[in-house]
Order: sequence, then C-alpha cells, then structure tokens
Amino acid sequence: MKNKFPPLFTFVGSSGSGKTTFLENLIPFFTKKGFKVGAIKHDAHRFEIDKPGKDSYRLKKAGSNQVIISSKEKVALIKTVNKDMSVYELILNYFNDVDIILTEGYKKSSIPKFEIYRIENGKEPLCFGDSNLVGIVTNGEVSMNNPVFGLKDYDKVADYIISIANLGGVEVKVDCEDELVKRFLEEKISMVKFFKTVKNVKVKVEFD
Repeated sequence: MKNKFPPLFTFVGSSGSGKTTFLENLIPFFTKKGFKVGAIKHDAHRFEIDKPGKDSYRLKKAGSNQVIISSKEKVALIKTVNKDMSVYELILNYFNDVDIILTEGYKKSSIPKFEIYRIENGKEPLCFGDSNLVGIVTNGEVSMNNPVFGLKDYDKVADYIISIANLGGVEVKVDCEDELVKRFLEEKISMVKFFKTVKNVKVKVEFD
C-alpha cells in the first residue's frame, strides 16, 4: 500500500520543541527544488477555524455538513466528521497533487519520523528507540544510530529526505482539449507515479 502514497514523513517532539518552526523553515528547501509539498498538523484536541461572525461559521451553524470557501487564490473546506481521520484517509481525500507530505504529530504511528529534541526544554525524548525513527534534530549531544542534525540544518534534512524518499521524475501527461477535464485527470492520475515500477503516464482524451 505504501507505494500508492506520496513519500510521507512526520516530525514529533515535546511541546515547545519547535516542530512547527522547523517545518516552516524546511518546506522552502523542497519548493525551491520544484517539489509540491503537502503539510498536515495533527491536533489531538478540538480546534475551531471558522470563528463566530464569519460567513463560514454562520453557514456551518445553520446546519451545513460541510462548507467550502473558494477564491482565485485558495480553497478551504470545513467539514463535520465523526472520528479522527487517519493520515492515509486525509491523503487519499485531499492530497492527490503533491510530491511529498510532511506532518507534525502522529508520534505513535508507523510513519517514518524525525524527533525534534531541544535540550533546554527539559523533557525526555518521545521516540528515541522507535524503529520508525529516521533522524534526530537537536541542539545537544546525542549518541544514536540514527542520523543527527542541528536545529537549523534545514538543507541537510531536506537533502536526506530526498535521498531516501524515492522522489523520482515520473512524467504524468494528459492530452485533452478541455482544460478543466485535463486538470482533473492530471490530479487524479498523478497518484500512480508513486508506484515504484511506473516510469511515465500518458493519457489521450477524445470528444465526439
């Protein structure tokens, strides 16, 4: 199943370790190389993004199961769910047009993970010894078999991820006169490029 998804890595660490800050500075190193990045922040607590008084809040409170806010720059979806969706459900539903996904959290998952470990935080490491740990980002001395990076080694972490993530240059091309249909098919078909045996995908659409 893993080959059906974009390469996926998660960053874990105690509260105050700087996970979000590290990801914020890491992502540009991928985008500069031409990769489309998806990001997921897992929150174990309840959160609210559509504030009282906003149009989206009013429509949701009126009884809509889901509300989409759309503009020429971005689209936002607010949807009622009855369970904590798994990271793989989120990817299948919302991340079909990215090259790599970086998440924050999911410390108990089997996702390849980096731990951000800040010494002055005064807390014990969360995942040292985890078989899914692929790297440690820290400002202290750590004796581990895993690669160890500094808190500002964004470029080194990005290069390391690229080296182990099988980020190949598979071409996905759709020949179609209808631009809307073309974009739709390119987004849906793009997921097959993560099968290791796929080299190129070409589709031709003809209309009556």
